[in-house]
Amino acid sequence: MPILDYRKIETDPARCGGQPVVAGTRIRVATILGCYRQGMSIEEIVQQYAPLKPADVHDALAYAYDHIDEIETALADDDEATVKARHAPEKSS
Repeated sequence: MPILDYRKIETDPARCGGQPVVAGTRIRVATILGCYRQGMSIEEIVQQYAPLKPADVHDALAYAYDHIDEIETALADDDEATVKARHAPEKSS
């Protein structure tokens, strides 16, 4: 199996919680995958996120599918119910 080089994807603990992003942006791979799964085309994603080029989106999708567990976790963390539960006041017994 060939090793892929995701030149356009980077992770930095100081940016977006260390989640993978398109290089030089704060656009997360999980965000791009979410858009794609909602039916947006590559062109629509590029129009929605002006700094992106089609190659950036393709690279992000390739990265996402090669690291699906990591990206699924990031998407789940963004889920509204998960966020509400994380920030809900604790009940005392």
